[in-house]
Amino acid sequence: MHNNTVIHNKEPADDTLKTTALLYLKEALEAERYEDCAELIASAKELGAQRSEIKQVINAYVRVLKTGRQNEANRNVGRRRF
Repeated sequence: MHNNTVIHNKEPADDTLKTTALLYLKEALEAERYEDCAELIASAKELGAQRSEIKQVINAYVRVLKTGRQNEANRNVGRRRF
């Protein structure tokens, strides 16, 4: 006898895979593995990630990157060098 079970509601699994793909993209950005990002973006799209969701991950990384650089630049403000 064959198992003819049909799964009609795959959304939770698909959402988990999509979220995982976006998380991998975030981790690649944080680790500065930019060469992996194109493949991770393609995988996220295949798993149902919308362009806006991918953009959110990238924008969040850029905001953190800019904030970090601004903090580094401001670290020496107020110090006198002799």
